[in-house]
Amino acid sequence: MNELDRHISEALTVDARLSFRKIAGQADKSTDTVINHYNQMVERGEIRGSTVVVDAERIGYEGVAAFQIDVTTSRGADPNTILETLIKMPNIIVATKTVGEHDLLVLAVIHDLPHYSQLGIEIAQIPGVKNISSNVWPAKEKICPKYFII
Repeated sequence: MNELDRHISEALTVDARLSFRKIAGQADKSTDTVINHYNQMVERGEIRGSTVVVDAERIGYEGVAAFQIDVTTSRGADPNTILETLIKMPNIIVATKTVGEHDLLVLAVIHDLPHYSQLGIEIAQIPGVKNISSNVWPAKEKICPKYFII
């Protein structure tokens, strides 16, 4: 990665909606140069995508829940299938494999504690899910995507 590539990745980490024109102005490069570097970074797999971060509270959610999930491969369960199932579930905003104490991490927006409980039950019923631990925090506490490398 060269200096311009680093500038592009850092700028987009702070604000994934930042225009190529603004990034070019910050880096004192042409917009076409920034676009070309961005496209090369995508081709090399250095940039895998971007996302929009919503304010959970403003769109009617009361909180955010983190589920740490342990999986089992007995009876033919596949961790990738579990992950795909989680990604397709409503209210799941992040689902990823992890290294460490748990196998998967899921972040979900929740309406209230009964919704949180129901979501935990639905996750527990996915074949191959062995154990779940979870935490919850109020929606007014913002999620900062800058700290999530997915």
